[in-house]
Amino acid sequence: MIIELSLQLLLVILALLFIVLIGFMLYIFFQRQREVAFNKSRDLYLKDYSKLWYDYFFKNNEIFSVVLIPRGKPQVKAIEIIFSSYLKNITNEEITQKMKDFSNLYLKQFYEKDLMSKRWSIRMNALYRIAELQIDELLDACRKLEETNYSKEEFFQLLKIYSIFQPELFIQKIKVLNTHYAESEYRRLFVLLEEDVFIQFFEDFTSWPASIQFAVIDTAGAKRNMKYIDKLEQLLMNDNDEIKIRALKGLFEIGVIENIDPYIPFVTSDVWEVRLMIGKIFKYVPLAYTFPYLKQLLQDENWWVRNQAAKTIAEDRDGIEKLKEFITYSKDAYALEMAQEVITRKQGSR
Repeated sequence: MIIELSLQLLLVILALLFIVLIGFMLYIFFQRQREVAFNKSRDLYLKDYSKLWYDYFFKNNEIFSVVLIPRGKPQVKAIEIIFSSYLKNITNEEITQKMKDFSNLYLKQFYEKDLMSKRWSIRMNALYRIAELQIDELLDACRKLEETNYSKEEFFQLLKIYSIFQPELFIQKIKVLNTHYAESEYRRLFVLLEEDVFIQFFEDFTSWPASIQFAVIDTAGAKRNMKYIDKLEQLLMNDNDEIKIRALKGLFEIGVIENIDPYIPFVTSDVWEVRLMIGKIFKYVPLAYTFPYLKQLLQDENWWVRNQAAKTIAEDRDGIEKLKEFITYSKDAYALEMAQEVITRKQGSR
């Protein structure tokens, strides 16, 4: 009797497992069919309307065609592909404005719905597209997302959106930020800011955490705007050696030295990276003013500093002759070796 019941139970379990397996296979099948249909619709839009988009973007007085308006998610995906391609390869304000206007009119409702999705990936894609396509009419919808249990990645995208559409709000959010990001992520945010907004980060600089301080300095160098020279030179007085080094790197990136005096004390810095950066920066000043200091750096105890000093001297029109003259009277074996090596390399490349 027990064996008979056990056999019946086993058959029931097997039947249930078979039903579950069939159900899973049907689900996979229908999902695959949906994916095929989605891709087919997307590719058909790309095939039929890519040329129309090109004409609309590049031909003067080209009238917008209503057939370009998406009727569903496959068409939206196709438009994302088209727009992203142009944004990556072409810098044109008129085209960017056309994309922005179209997105605010015809894509807004799709991304607004996606922001309410339970799937993280769908919400993230919506946030990414809102920033990329500058859909500023969804700013309020983005702010509502903060009322939910958002992820660190989502909030980063929100910060990116605020930095584009509402910079003052962006700064407020950064000030009370509970979630901290890497320097590289902060740089991605700061590089989007207008100059008059970004420069505010130099005000009360010491109140920011180190990751933001470093990102601000690096971004200032990357922007290569002369208005940041004074701000970076002020940071040379900071007690933190890393801040000094990064400030010097930023000044080197900008590449304009109007007054050599603030840099002279760093020729004898205790930190070799600082001395190295001074050797690099002096390439932007005539050798007539910098040679006494570069000659000192050429005799530095650190190989990298000596090498940079020799290269900076050699880059000047009269640099090779200065190095040859140095060789005639110097008694520093390491400096002589470096000077000769750079002369040989420089003359060999001619």
